[in-house]
Amino acid sequence: MLPGAVLLLPALAAAQTQTIGPEATERGVTVLTRPRPDYDPTGVRLGAFRIDGAVEAGMGFSDNIEPSRSEELSDGFFSEQLTAGIGSQWTRHAVGLSVTQDTRQYLQYSAQNWNDYGVGINGRYDVGRASSLNASYNHLHSHLSVDNFDVQQQEGSLSRPVPFDSDIFQVGGTAAFNRLALSTSLSYATIRYENETNDGVLERNSEDDYDSKSGEFRGEYSLVQGRRIVGLVRLQDISYTRTGQSGRDSFTWEAQAGFDYDFDGVWQARLLVGYRQRDYDEPGRKSLTGPAFEGQVMWMPSQLTTATVAVQRTIEESIRQDNVSYTRTAARLTVDHEMLRNVIVTGELRAEHRDYPERGTVTDGIALVGAQILLNRHLALNAQYQHTERLDAPEGYREYGINEVLVRLRFAL
Repeated sequence: MLPGAVLLLPALAAAQTQTIGPEATERGVTVLTRPRPDYDPTGVRLGAFRIDGAVEAGMGFSDNIEPSRSEELSDGFFSEQLTAGIGSQWTRHAVGLSVTQDTRQYLQYSAQNWNDYGVGINGRYDVGRASSLNASYNHLHSHLSVDNFDVQQQEGSLSRPVPFDSDIFQVGGTAAFNRLALSTSLSYATIRYENETNDGVLERNSEDDYDSKSGEFRGEYSLVQGRRIVGLVRLQDISYTRTGQSGRDSFTWEAQAGFDYDFDGVWQARLLVGYRQRDYDEPGRKSLTGPAFEGQVMWMPSQLTTATVAVQRTIEESIRQDNVSYTRTAARLTVDHEMLRNVIVTGELRAEHRDYPERGTVTDGIALVGAQILLNRHLALNAQYQHTERLDAPEGYREYGINEVLVRLRFAL
């Protein structure tokens, strides 16, 4: 052994232990949430605030960019994503500001381009040890993608992304009384669609503009740490801005109960089950009723692997002229595996079933594999392959497949 090596070994062991840290192996830490001090961005300190930001850019390819067409079109595209934010590092209370942008530009078919962005501000005022008040405002510019059935027309017709803007105001609070915690959240959101010209025909998407007022009231009772009984009630009032659309106005209520349970550190589950009903102002329009549920089961057989199963059933608004709303049931299986400290691979299966009362059912399946290579604190390489399959569609609409690959380089502060 070289001279001095005996003195170096304890120092190297201590350094490795410090790099991993106890927070990386705490109960409930997953592959994606695990701290990696050697690779996590440090951000920029500005007094009592921290600035974080990242730019991600690369290229991709899709073999079916207009799924409604009987003749499939393929094209490459540029993809860029920007995230930036500043948040307080105070021991009590908090304020923050965030900005995001996500853009796709096709090489040949520019009509399929889209540019999403958003800006948000949020704040929290702490009252006592475990009670707080919060408020936020977010402005979003997003789109409905061309593989969304709401956008698609009969087989052979063209489809384009449908842009929309949304302003979301939210206030809420949490009050803790020993083992009992009560919380409420009230929000007001506006949805404004942009009119589009599709195959030479003006589509007045703005006729589907609406405002949504909603509230959630939740109670949680802690049996022991990590094990809670949960109950909630949600209310939503939707009103359309166009006078001729007032019959589509609706009121929705739902009640759910269940648990949020950490069984043994290896298995964790959250499950809520209940009932939901949506009634419309238009006389004779049938109400949407049925079971409501949302849940997630997480399995962590080792520190290197996390498997998650999630399900959810909701009622969503539709911009189709022959529908008002649809019932959406979604399920997801995700497996994240840490091959090396800086290499994370992901596999995912997703399924979504939509039930349109006046149109029929639509079922989609998605398979995804991806990898993230952390090069250092500031650079990471992300690669992804996704296959989308339309498994079931109403008569006159295509069943199709989409293969898409995407590679992007990420730079973070």
